[in-house]
Amino acid sequence: MNYFWLISFLGISTGVLLSPALLISFSMVGIAIFLLWKHLSVRIYLLCVVLGLIISLPGNVPQRSEIVGFCTLKKSSYTVVSNVRFFENGKWNYLHHDVKVKSDQINPGEEVYIYGKISKSFSYPLYTVVPDFSCGVRQTARGFLKVMSILQKFKEENEIFIIDVLGPFAKTVNGLLFSDGEFDQAEYSDLKNSGLAHIFAVSGLHVGIVYALVEIIVSFFTYKLFFRRFIGAFIALMFALSTGPTPSAFRAAAMLCIWSFFKIADYPVEPLNVLGMAGTFNILLEPYCILSTSFLMSYMATASILICQEKIRSYHIVVKTLFTPFSAFFGVAPFLNIFSSLNVLSPFLSIFATYLVIPIIWAAFISIFFRTIHMETLAQILLKGATPFVYLVQRLIHLSSLVPNFSLGLTGYILFSLLILFLFWHFGHKP
Repeated sequence: MNYFWLISFLGISTGVLLSPALLISFSMVGIAIFLLWKHLSVRIYLLCVVLGLIISLPGNVPQRSEIVGFCTLKKSSYTVVSNVRFFENGKWNYLHHDVKVKSDQINPGEEVYIYGKISKSFSYPLYTVVPDFSCGVRQTARGFLKVMSILQKFKEENEIFIIDVLGPFAKTVNGLLFSDGEFDQAEYSDLKNSGLAHIFAVSGLHVGIVYALVEIIVSFFTYKLFFRRFIGAFIALMFALSTGPTPSAFRAAAMLCIWSFFKIADYPVEPLNVLGMAGTFNILLEPYCILSTSFLMSYMATASILICQEKIRSYHIVVKTLFTPFSAFFGVAPFLNIFSSLNVLSPFLSIFATYLVIPIIWAAFISIFFRTIHMETLAQILLKGATPFVYLVQRLIHLSSLVPNFSLGLTGYILFSLLILFLFWHFGHKP
């Protein structure tokens, strides 16, 4: 079956979304399995719906409890903690879901201890903790969490280095490279209205740029595709993990690693199946990430690009380059109507922004390498050489923010969703 993983991804996602109505959902799925058992694809989908319902079952957590875990992500008003355990009846129990902690006392890369009030809502993360006490340390991390802690510390050190070298331009560079620009209210407003906020969320664009750079550098030392793809995918994965990872970064890195594996093995694979495999792993790790805005927008944009690119693969490279941002725009348009607003020039401006972002990320990434091997002067020169491109990105954002935005709310969500379904049918079916 060509689309086994895509069907599995859709089935598990459906199960998670239906989980609030658990009893009714199980009854409906049971009847559907009984009636449609002859169709293999339907069987797989329905069985995965059941799996989604099971893995999204919430735990029995006391309203007040001690919890320990690993901090992966920090936002302005909260942090996200994974690998969570809570204390009850004299022992530590795994929670199997991420937790939002409303505290600025803990940082990414730290193992944390928190005591406070725990509440639950159908959102991502599923649980929210308002702590009475919280603290975190890096020294106790072990195994894979130790790797994550080292990557977070490495990222923080390089953010400080970029700030010291670039001053007012550092926000843009740190935002592009690490999704951590720390913009003030006016800058954030400009960015939101510009329609270019997506270039500051580490995703397929950023992971692909890093992968391409590493493959080009490795190609100077060996022509063997195995080493070029393996080293490129590994470093791109480490880069993505340094962001937390965010759902969009995890999706991009997982797809790249899966694609590289099948290319090395010389085994044909459908791009949409690669997307489905990455999505399945993502949801199995944290079912409620499907309720994250960045998850929804990342996967919908990627699906739109893959479906449309398949139809126009024989077209000229210029046509494909122009068509890519439009297909991504239509993929995220329903969610922009609900959570933000639409800038009609965003697809056009994204093309120019992409070509400005590439040299910035390349220069920053290579400068970090030079700094790591204690060639700081060369690293500083390289960073400062990228400032003209940073300035152009800032001006592009400012000019784009002057374009009127609009939002149709729920009506826009429905209209654009119907348009996406039509485009998926038109580009996805084979006559």
